[in-house]
Amino acid sequence: MAEIVQYRLEQMVGELEDLERRGLFTKNELKAIVKKRTKFEYALRRRRACRADFLRYVEYETNVDALRRQRKQRLEQKGGKTSLSDFSITQRIISIFERAVVRHSEDVMLWIQFIEFIKSRRRLSSGDKDDEDDGHTRLLGRVFARAISAHPYEAQLWIKAAAHELEINMNGNAARILLQRALRLIPDNQQVWIEYFRLEMLLVEKIKARRRVLGIDRGDVADEKAAEGESGFIDVPQLDAEESAEGGDSVVEKLTEQALAQLDRKQAAQLDLSEEKRAVMSQHANAYLQGAVAQVVYEQAIRSISGDLEFRQEFLSILKQFSDTDKLRDLVLASIRRDFAADAHAQAFLCTEHLSSVSIESPDVVDALKQAVENFQNTLNELDSPKMWTEYVAFLVQWLDTCKDVDSLRLFFVALLTRAIAAIGEQRDIRLDAQLAVDCAHAMQKLDSFDTMSLLNWLADSTQRFPNSAELWLCRMEMLVSLSDDQAMGSVASTSRTTTLFENQALIQAPQSRSLWDLWFDWTEKCFSSQLITADQVQSRFMAALMRVMQQRTQAATSDGGSKQLAQLQSLVAHLQIRYVDWAWKLPAAHKALSPFGEIAHMKFNPDDENDDEEVVQEQTEGNVAAMRQACQNISRHAFPTLAFYRRCIELEPEAKNKVTLYEMACRVDESDAEAWLDYLRFLIDTRHLGQASVVFWRATKLVSEDRQAEFEAAYQNMLAK
Repeated sequence: MAEIVQYRLEQMVGELEDLERRGLFTKNELKAIVKKRTKFEYALRRRRACRADFLRYVEYETNVDALRRQRKQRLEQKGGKTSLSDFSITQRIISIFERAVVRHSEDVMLWIQFIEFIKSRRRLSSGDKDDEDDGHTRLLGRVFARAISAHPYEAQLWIKAAAHELEINMNGNAARILLQRALRLIPDNQQVWIEYFRLEMLLVEKIKARRRVLGIDRGDVADEKAAEGESGFIDVPQLDAEESAEGGDSVVEKLTEQALAQLDRKQAAQLDLSEEKRAVMSQHANAYLQGAVAQVVYEQAIRSISGDLEFRQEFLSILKQFSDTDKLRDLVLASIRRDFAADAHAQAFLCTEHLSSVSIESPDVVDALKQAVENFQNTLNELDSPKMWTEYVAFLVQWLDTCKDVDSLRLFFVALLTRAIAAIGEQRDIRLDAQLAVDCAHAMQKLDSFDTMSLLNWLADSTQRFPNSAELWLCRMEMLVSLSDDQAMGSVASTSRTTTLFENQALIQAPQSRSLWDLWFDWTEKCFSSQLITADQVQSRFMAALMRVMQQRTQAATSDGGSKQLAQLQSLVAHLQIRYVDWAWKLPAAHKALSPFGEIAHMKFNPDDENDDEEVVQEQTEGNVAAMRQACQNISRHAFPTLAFYRRCIELEPEAKNKVTLYEMACRVDESDAEAWLDYLRFLIDTRHLGQASVVFWRATKLVSEDRQAEFEAAYQNMLAK
């Protein structure tokens, strides 16, 4: 190892002497550079040299080279004589990357960083030395070949290589071949198909631009002949008043350029070409220039990837960047209409596709919007489904918000939206689903033609039709809570009805909705702050909620395929436990402590019995510690506490002794979780309990999962070092 490191350091002697001779670095700075490079070289010679070691070395050398460039610009004239130090650092960085990709050839990002570095150096040297620029170009081609050979199924490498051939080497055919080879290996990759289509369109566009400059098209030649007449003279372009006033060489140069261009077109028109050859050269008769190759690419792409609407929309966005693409655009739209006849989202896209090129300030916006509405109505006659009506309502609401400052358009969309909701209501059994009911409810809130009772009746009927829709229940209960707020929480009957609806219907039908549970406890806390219920009743609601959600979690754990649902319910349990503790922490000082869960009185609601004790209002600088501890104890004994819950309790607990107990309980939730043990060890080390920390570490090593052992031990050693 030492011999190889020494050899590499000896190779730097010439560079270091050159840097000192030119005054770019002092002796002390060069010594520091050598010391740092020695450290990096030894790191790279380790048996387990990781990717980060190479990248740190590259970053250091890049910073050294940037400093060298700045000092050279300050001390010397730009474009001075080139010396060894001008390119040696770049060569060293390339050498580091070469060693890195040999050691970690499986790392795609490392290859990409290598490629991007060469590109950046090529840009830096492109204005100074052509030989160095060509060297970087050739090196980039070789690196692309090696990277693709190591990772033939990585689409981004093929695409970057094709871009290099097209943009740097100006070789469109080579770029085409690369993308075709990529498609043979990964025919189901959307990005490769899209870039191949873009490439073909770009090549056609370049040919069209070249033909326009040369005046090859027959239409251009005919126009030239008509303009020139039968005379053999070149028409001198006319100048307007501003151009004539400028005078001088600029006018002469402009006239000369225009005359020469006209002469070139005239000579091209006079070429002795047969009618057959002229027909072949004509753009309108040339299949390639009309996009035949791009059409074949698109047809093959949708054959390989058939059921993805967004994939086809990408082709339309590409076509907008080029000229004369109406034929291809119609082809793409026709394929969407044919293959997605029953897809409401695709049909809505077809109805509004022409609006993408129209702005709200354009005078054509009115006609375009009317055409879109007509398209929707025709589509609804053919596809009368809830999803299609959902798309139509969403379109109307979107443009109602967009045109809110234009009175005529706003009234137009208000009338359309009102009629749409009425049409949906007339045939609810056919046209209405849960999502459409929610969208209509939100739309009705924007319209003056629907009062509060109409909206409440709509939501009541919708929740009866779709009782398991959490969004519908949330919308309905938010409406009821807002009405109760408007009444200043003074009507006990209204409060009682809202509470009953929450407990007996909403939370039973949609027990997995976090938003609905949050709304329920927002409502509960408001009732408590208004002295309508007691603290024990609030606790009872929290514990009842936890029991219900944990029951749902148990059912999900025993059912097949419920991993996602189980994770969602686990997160909800932790959320409710934390909210319970936070509520207890924020209790006023009058509530010295909460009742244990077993002693909570499940009494019926009676606002007259509330607050018989004398009120004590004290300003609190901290939370209610006693209430928080009792809530923590209630959860620990009766509600299967989660790790997130214990972490929140640790944050709120002021005494270190109690924190240790909470850390111990947190580690028991999942004894194989390294993060919980590391949090515990970090606390013990910060509080200088090193002996206890070593005991806890010994216990943890027996319990942490084997795949995290090395990482866990390294993290513990880092904590001790700090």
